[in-house]
Amino acid sequence: MSILLPTVLMAAVGGLALRLWYRQWRQRRIEANRRVEAPNSHYSSAGVRQQEDRDRWHGINVGRLHPLNRDEVLRLLDIVDEDGVSSLSRRDRLFLDNMTLPRMGV
Repeated sequence: MSILLPTVLMAAVGGLALRLWYRQWRQRRIEANRRVEAPNSHYSSAGVRQQEDRDRWHGINVGRLHPLNRDEVLRLLDIVDEDGVSSLSRRDRLFLDNMTLPRMGV
């Protein structure tokens, strides 16, 4: 009986220590595998980018444009409204980007 009590106490303390070690080990492993995206990430989906482009292009002040550019902008905006942003070629997108206010120096 004199040896049984210390053995049980050592087993209980050892089990508690093992449990604490395992919890810390598991927490470190979870944190090491965690991938958190930064809140101001550069990534955005294609749909979000297309909506941003559409909103920016519809903000073009066509009254300030040369008549040739105005006709082209209106034609391209009609295409965007009917078929979507993805229907434009790279050249058309570049043209509309060049007609936006920040590019025109306003």
